[in-house]
Amino acid sequence: MLGDLLFEPFVSGLLITGVLALAGAGLFLRGSVWQALALGQWAAAGGVLASIVHWPVLPVALALGAAVMALLQRSPDRERLPLAVFLAGLAAVTLLAANFAQASLAAAAWAEGQLYFAGPRELWAVVALGLASLVFAPGLYHVWRHAQLAPDVPGTRSPRTWLRLTEIAWLVAAVVLGSMVLGLPAALATLLLPAWGAAYLARNLRGLFLWAQALALAGFLIAWSVSLPLDQPFAPVLVLVNVGLALAARLLAMSRP
Repeated sequence: MLGDLLFEPFVSGLLITGVLALAGAGLFLRGSVWQALALGQWAAAGGVLASIVHWPVLPVALALGAAVMALLQRSPDRERLPLAVFLAGLAAVTLLAANFAQASLAAAAWAEGQLYFAGPRELWAVVALGLASLVFAPGLYHVWRHAQLAPDVPGTRSPRTWLRLTEIAWLVAAVVLGSMVLGLPAALATLLLPAWGAAYLARNLRGLFLWAQALALAGFLIAWSVSLPLDQPFAPVLVLVNVGLALAARLLAMSRP
């Protein structure tokens, strides 16, 4: 049974895991994995900056993440520029942490994750994002499906501009909120590794999304069951579990006839 103190963290973590798994599958189809790394790192930089100026964390992290995503969307370079932006964000967090005591504490919190301390504010934000994901899911699927079909089927109807912008805004919210709740390493692991494992097991696009959800939720539940009894920080345990599940998915796919 979950105690009162653990109910909100558990539900928040489970819901954001499902959202990140959906976002990860979409990023996999769009070939935008490096963008997620850059976006997550600058969301962390926004959270650290907010601790210094004593502003609300979520709006600052969202604003900085949105600015970074807008920059990346204007460039056709999907690897080198996002990698450079990611490294710049890492340098920014390191410099802030080295020069401000409060920033050092905030940087550690973003790295280790704050799931155990998630409260009503985080829970309601995650619930709102989860409901938005259900509403936008058909449109998101259309955008991601077009990313797969467009190179081979030029006549495929392109998604409208408002739908593309909605998908970008939703991705920013998912990565930023996931990083704030789970911690940056755990959020990125949940975003990328289940989709990677699902790519080995899925036979179609629908299967990719279902397998990504299954692997991500299984990883969260296993990590939760292991980290609490052993009194371990949740984020690194979740990363290791997701790595193990992704490798297991690859081995399972290789063993198929």
